[in-house]
Amino acid sequence: MRVLLTIIFLLTTIVSSGQLKPGFNTNEAKQTIALCNSFNFLKQFGSTSSIIPENFNLSYTSDILSMDNKFQVYENGEIGIINYRGSTNKIISWVENCYSAMIPAKGKISLDGEKKDYAFSKNKAAAVHAGYGLTIVILSQEIKEQIKILNTKGIYNIILTGHSQGAALATLTRAYLENLPKYELSSKNVYKTYAYAQPMSGNKEFSEDYNKRFSKKGTSYSIINPKDPVPYMPFNYEEDKLITKDKIKGWLFGGKEFKVKKLGKDAFIRLFESGLTSYVKNSNTLLNKILGLKFGKIEMPSFVNDINYYPTGKLKEIQAFKYPDIEVDVNGLTEKELEGFKYGRDGKWYKKETRFFQHSAYNYYVGVLKKWDKISFDNLDMTYLVSDL
Repeated sequence: MRVLLTIIFLLTTIVSSGQLKPGFNTNEAKQTIALCNSFNFLKQFGSTSSIIPENFNLSYTSDILSMDNKFQVYENGEIGIINYRGSTNKIISWVENCYSAMIPAKGKISLDGEKKDYAFSKNKAAAVHAGYGLTIVILSQEIKEQIKILNTKGIYNIILTGHSQGAALATLTRAYLENLPKYELSSKNVYKTYAYAQPMSGNKEFSEDYNKRFSKKGTSYSIINPKDPVPYMPFNYEEDKLITKDKIKGWLFGGKEFKVKKLGKDAFIRLFESGLTSYVKNSNTLLNKILGLKFGKIEMPSFVNDINYYPTGKLKEIQAFKYPDIEVDVNGLTEKELEGFKYGRDGKWYKKETRFFQHSAYNYYVGVLKKWDKISFDNLDMTYLVSDL
């Protein structure tokens, strides 16, 4: 039986590798999240051979660009994959994440005197994350060049993927490419997006336009672990009335979950929305000056008065990740030092789950296999990385 299932899996992989079709494809999901782990595997183990799927050939790796960003181009038959690296531990990488004031989704950015047009949406009220938008504008020429190279090889089916910050960049790259003037790239190009653990990258109008054009047509997916805090960043809150008769009925009789923390957060943000908006805009003006030291003078569009981000991509959830029991010797530790550990029912002390364990790219890989490929999950040598503990 296992042999038969393996043969079916291989045949499905071969058939699906020829073209991109709308709809969630479990093979594409398994392959793209594996590629998302390539940067970490190369850094930790010096090789990606144990994580990269067969028949995926790395054809290009960019230099370090923009705010410590990097991307790869893979080829698999008639499909090309653009894979973005996520956040690194360098300060400039986190400046990109924190540069979260919104700019109009269509406009001009001037980099050291050179003006660059950009468009991420057809909705005039749409706005996007300034840091991610700036990075896409900086990377845009190189991205377009790599797509043209794929086209010369007869590759017009292109998947955009990434984990965390890389996922947000994949989403905005998709939006950027789909809003280019028709003469910029071949009309034969077909795009599909698999974003893992992505922070949000635009406001409600951007999200609605993006989801209508791509997510609802089955060509853009957001895969998240609901216990991972990053997909709920930077800000997202209820814009309509927080408590209505219909909502109360839903909580009492409709089986809808009553989330006290979210209700409290929404109320807090709305109460201080004006102050928070001013704070974000003012702090990001300072970040803009800091970035000018790296890139030369940067002239960004005026920030919009909106800090409410909305998710993009058709949502697919995987299970939360189980932190392994790691027993620790607490002999000689003070009461204050013991706060860093947890006391088990068995009378032993264990290490507490690390803050971003639920966000780990490798855990997403394991979670995808667990949900959509039980055979591969059962055959895993590692169900977690020691470096994530």
